Amino acid sequence: MVKKRITSHDVAKLAGVSRSVVSAVLNNTPGIGVSAETRETVLSAIRELNYHVDAQARSMKTGRSMTLAAYGDTRHPLFMRLLEGMQQECEASGYHILLCSPGQRNSGDARNELLDLYHQRKIDGIVTLDDTSYRNREWALKVKETGVPYVSVEGYDGTEGIYSILADYRGSVGMALDYMLAGDPAGTTAPVYAEVFHSSAGSRVIWAERNRRDAYTEWCNLHGMKPSVSRHEEKEGRVEWQEWLSQLGEAGGELPPVLVNWSSAVPDLYRAAHRLDLRIGKDLRIMAADNTIQGHRLSLPSLSCVEIPYVGMGQEAVRCVLKQIGQGPGTPGKLWLPALLRPGESA
Repeated sequence: MVKKRITSHDVAKLAGVSRSVVSAVLNNTPGIGVSAETRETVLSAIRELNYHVDAQARSMKTGRSMTLAAYGDTRHPLFMRLLEGMQQECEASGYHILLCSPGQRNSGDARNELLDLYHQRKIDGIVTLDDTSYRNREWALKVKETGVPYVSVEGYDGTEGIYSILADYRGSVGMALDYMLAGDPAGTTAPVYAEVFHSSAGSRVIWAERNRRDAYTEWCNLHGMKPSVSRHEEKEGRVEWQEWLSQLGEAGGELPPVLVNWSSAVPDLYRAAHRLDLRIGKDLRIMAADNTIQGHRLSLPSLSCVEIPYVGMGQEAVRCVLKQIGQGPGTPGKLWLPALLRPGESA
């Protein structure tokens, strides 16, 4: 036999109150005064009957699903850190997350499915983690036409009409270089900027990396130092550093500090230094300008680095979407978040 579903009417009957009072307790409805004693009576009835809110009925009444879609590549560590922040903020606001990933599908098809879910009232808004150079005009137009509350994390940096949560990559490099200079106030040689790139990217430099490199050059010029940029290709997840380190030390004297754009390339650099009997933090000072893989926790000596605040970006993205849901779209803008300094022993 099918068990009868417990309704708010049953709760009201057991508690001896009206259904509007039950609704006020469940939803913290403003303007309806409920005494502490009455509230506890209703909650006691809810527990006794094991009552659960009918999400579908609530959705039909309020027009909200209490669910946000999070779109990104689940294989990417950046997306997982973004989800951490989104989950924290959603829990605090009574929202759930629908995880969406393109997988093997065409990115455009996967994004269009999100708009279908919005039309079906299965989601109330969308957050996407995009490449820093992402500026898809067609998707932006569809978002505007649909009216879906939407935020792009790291995309549309220079595009009006789209809400974006962005990281201050330029500021992150300045923060790292200032930290390295503070550790050697008498130093007159600029740290070498070691820019690692994936072999699949070829010679293409994405927006974030271009901002990092420009910030490095500007910092050197400001401090009267000669900039030195060295590019290193990552092949099959590895970077060969040993020959480069040997050449760096051929001029004699102390080795210049090294600022690496990604912490994921630092373990190979550590190994190369150890093969050459270089002590990290003493003979060779190293710092990373991006701590996506939480390298400061895994390295020995501990890695000095700056971290792009993906958890905070996830929190802010949810806040931005919920604000659009509650107050309307408003005027789309950009929110830039500063990097976080993680001091260590390597620099």
